[in-house]
Amino acid sequence: QMSLPKGKKDRRKIMSTVYSLFRNDGATEFDLRDAGHDSNISDEFYSLFYLGLYCEIRGEMSKAEMYMKMAARSKYATTVGSGDYMSACARIHCQLRGWV
Repeated sequence: QMSLPKGKKDRRKIMSTVYSLFRNDGATEFDLRDAGHDSNISDEFYSLFYLGLYCEIRGEMSKAEMYMKMAARSKYATTVGSGDYMSACARIHCQLRGWV
């Protein structure tokens, strides 16, 4: 089974939980969801975005759709982060999957 290699420390607090989840070294889906819910709007977006990807690679398509649509419609993605290319990635991902 492949996993993310150990990398440099990311300045964004939420990303340590993302990395831990994708590496399968301690964090759970619920940890990431809670970390995003308890943080700022940027962290909320990123937690939803990565949860969508995580669920998709696990074949949990209904959850993947829910999380990715929430990311694309989040306050961050529709306001201050609307120009962030990752917000565009969430929108395009939904379009390509027919989740719009």
